[in-house]
Amino acid sequence: MKTTTTLSAVLLLVSVPAAAQEGAEGVTRALLLSAEDVAARAAELDTSVAYANTTVLEREDVNTTTGIAYRLAVDRRTPPQRAASHTNEAELWAIVEGSGAITTDGRIVETMENGETVRRIEGGTVHRVSAGDFLMIPENVPHQVTAFDPSLLIVTFEFPR
Repeated sequence: MKTTTTLSAVLLLVSVPAAAQEGAEGVTRALLLSAEDVAARAAELDTSVAYANTTVLEREDVNTTTGIAYRLAVDRRTPPQRAASHTNEAELWAIVEGSGAITTDGRIVETMENGETVRRIEGGTVHRVSAGDFLMIPENVPHQVTAFDPSLLIVTFEFPR
């Protein structure tokens, strides 16, 4: 209930152009992403992919380096995961289902394992997370899902610059 209430309140604050939803230019309206909507989107994700996601909404902004004002997505994370850091994007992760650990901060190191490049975080902070938790990841901060039980379902808010 905590997750649904908090997530619903946050999502009501996100408005998108109706043009992106209905083709009516210049009109805006709020978007509610209900718990049922999240579950339906999650059911469509490919379970054989370690990082599966689907965009719920995306607002364009030609004044940003990425061309996007913000993006809202439903993500399912399972092992293995690579460390990442985004120069022009902050993220807010809302954990909807599952539990695990997300490592942030530190530095990303690359190693070769079985002929493949592996990216992981060295010297980071481990955050134990479960449904109802939120994690804010500023630009340039390394982050990686490092533990899963059995997976993490996340609603991700991306704020490019």
